[in-house]
Amino acid sequence: MDSQIEQITPVECRVRVTVPWTEVSPRLDTKLRTLGRKARVPGFRPGKVPPRVLEKMFGKGARAELANELFQETFQTAMSKHAANPLTQPTLESSSLEKGTDFVYAARFEVAPELEPKDYKGVPVRRRPAAVDEDKVAAELTKKQEELTEMRPIEGGEGEDARTKTQDGDVWTIDIDGTIGDEPLSRKDLEITIGKTAGEVVPGLSAAMADFELSLVGKTREVTFTPPEDRVKPEFRGAKVQLTIAARDVRETVVPELDDEFARDTGEADTLDELKEQIREKLREEDMETAEREARQRLVEALLERNEFDPAPSMVTREVNAQVDMFKRQLSQQGLTLRQIGSNEAQMAENMRGQATFNVKAFLLLEAIRKAESIDVSEEEIEEEVKQMAEAQGQNPARLRATMEKDQRLLLLRAQMREERILDFLMGEADVTEAPDPVEEADEDDESKSDTDES
Repeated sequence: MDSQIEQITPVECRVRVTVPWTEVSPRLDTKLRTLGRKARVPGFRPGKVPPRVLEKMFGKGARAELANELFQETFQTAMSKHAANPLTQPTLESSSLEKGTDFVYAARFEVAPELEPKDYKGVPVRRRPAAVDEDKVAAELTKKQEELTEMRPIEGGEGEDARTKTQDGDVWTIDIDGTIGDEPLSRKDLEITIGKTAGEVVPGLSAAMADFELSLVGKTREVTFTPPEDRVKPEFRGAKVQLTIAARDVRETVVPELDDEFARDTGEADTLDELKEQIREKLREEDMETAEREARQRLVEALLERNEFDPAPSMVTREVNAQVDMFKRQLSQQGLTLRQIGSNEAQMAENMRGQATFNVKAFLLLEAIRKAESIDVSEEEIEEEVKQMAEAQGQNPARLRATMEKDQRLLLLRAQMREERILDFLMGEADVTEAPDPVEEADEDDESKSDTDES
């Protein structure tokens, strides 16, 4: 067998293969004899059909079948011989198998472009300094407040200070029985937080209970109200809700004050100021990581501008399909489908093509730089990473590695570690400037329009 590979474009090759007739002839004869033993030809006993008759009746089909077999067999052999890595199944361009002549065919296939990366050192890159958003500090404190918030029985009091009515934050445990419009409505062990409307089983029920007396515990009360139109199904808009409410229990929500005692209760600090500073430091570290990721993204974008090339279409298509599948899985976890969000696979694929193309180009360029710089990750480093993952998950390292090998996650881990190693190298070689994000200036036309409107 003889073969040659021709580079048609940076991402497409053609292979030409020739199989000598001396190799083809015995296999064609065998195929015809096999057909002859099975063939039912008028005037001839099974197995006694002359070769010339078999050739006339079955030769064309036998040659076509053998041509396909030889194509499948020799293509992979040719790829191995030339160290080619096809990304797609070959497309047969021409094929010829005639009696007495060599079998010749040509086929096209896609390959990854061979890149010689350039200008990847000393790239100017801006990295913004880490910042702490005080609103996020407040949000973290609120989250800790919620974690330490308690539900307590409401203690009875005496005199003018005694609380007799419910108030925002009180949680009632009730049973309800009644109707909404003409539809029956019944629930047991329903918890209603006064002042909270999110997630209400019956919109407006919390507001209807806002004047409940605490003495209603253990008793029933009739309520009638019309739910807010913007929070009920269209068929229930304007319908009245009539319920019998059996109050089983009521508790008050006790939110801790933001003070030093609260800080000590978290077990993280002795004073509120110390707790705030710990939160700021945590947020600063997180934002520092975000700023680093942003800088690396800008670095890759700059590298792609310096190294322009087109990826193989099949690689982009595979990345698009992977992105769409991942998005569908995320939707499925939320109980949603593409149709429910007003989309379909074709629309999602088109929307994701730009990012998918960037991902493929970034991978190919970084991989080319990795090879040029002989950057790699050792087995010992992968073993250590798996060990740390196992400890974090409370698993046996050997068992976790076996699982990761089985579901291909170990290959993904190796690729991720390689990418991090390459980016570490490139950031170390880059001309990094620490500077905040530029402030977008208002368009002059917008400013002129604003001045006109004011005048």
